[in-house]
Amino acid sequence: MTSIEESSKVFDSALIKARITLIQEPVLSRSGSAACEWIEKEWIDSLARGFHKIVIRFEENNEEAEATLYVLGGMIIAATMSISGQKIYGEQAWDRVAKLRTHCTAKWVDVYKIPEDILLDIFKDKKIPSLKPVAAKPGQQAPKPAEKREKPKPEAPVSRPPEKPRSAPQARAEWPGPETAREGQRKPILDLEKEMKNILIDLGFTPIAITIKRERNTCLIDALMEPVTPWLDPEVMLYALFSKYVEAYGYPVRAKLGISFGDYRRELVLEQREDIYAARIAGESIILANKDDVTVKSVTFRATPDGGLEIIFTPTKDSWKIADVESVFKRVYKQVARYWRGRLVFVIKKGGLFGGSIRIST
Repeated sequence: MTSIEESSKVFDSALIKARITLIQEPVLSRSGSAACEWIEKEWIDSLARGFHKIVIRFEENNEEAEATLYVLGGMIIAATMSISGQKIYGEQAWDRVAKLRTHCTAKWVDVYKIPEDILLDIFKDKKIPSLKPVAAKPGQQAPKPAEKREKPKPEAPVSRPPEKPRSAPQARAEWPGPETAREGQRKPILDLEKEMKNILIDLGFTPIAITIKRERNTCLIDALMEPVTPWLDPEVMLYALFSKYVEAYGYPVRAKLGISFGDYRRELVLEQREDIYAARIAGESIILANKDDVTVKSVTFRATPDGGLEIIFTPTKDSWKIADVESVFKRVYKQVARYWRGRLVFVIKKGGLFGGSIRIST
């Protein structure tokens, strides 16, 4: 049985969140009193069937908080809450969110419908966990947890090479574990902080201070920036900084990354091994592309069923005008492909009026 806390951390991984974002369908969005009314009166009926993701922004003790719940057939299977830079998982997160039903301080609520088939891939051979019902009407029994269905056997692909592709567990089993950099590769923290500042300057921003800490198996990186509105997704900068850390000290077991632009702050927590490797590849790719005049505006990544990794880069409009973007990313791909022990695919979004994308893989 997968515990609710373990399940919540799985759903909070960057890869799983990216996959869900691509397939989720918005059901409703409420703000202010309308959000509270939905939570107090309509929550039960709205979530009784199907698989849903609920994002709630609210106040707790005069502090801003955000919670993400995953509900299957009226049962909580994952709950995450963020407040004061801290992440809370599982039953503790749900208990604090459940108080909104009687004392609502919600400012916004968004609900999304998600295809249930993704659960078969996420949990694989484990039972889908359940915490407790979202709620039950008086005299009504709580809905039972959904039973795990057998995963259908995939049909043999027609266009794939004749050799048998590796399964996701096989591919993941070949990944190296957390690495420790050789003593000769280690850098003084102050030197690494200077390198990270130069990366941020090269991306067009002004860093005020970089803080790097190493606590047991966790690395902490925090960047304080000049208070401007970032025109690049802050995750681009965080992945770039993280890749420099890995270059100097090897892969950590866990990473906490943060960046602040005045009152605006973005934080990332990397706990799943897939996320840590993917973040390193994305970050190094961003740095290498930037050296060839291609600036990445945003980046996301997602796992594929065969244990592969797909990274989606969106370069700025100016990059397409001054550089051969496709050639640049082909060179970058060759330099970073060795870091992923499986199939690696780059998707370069063109944007603009007609959109489109370029795919790069072996």
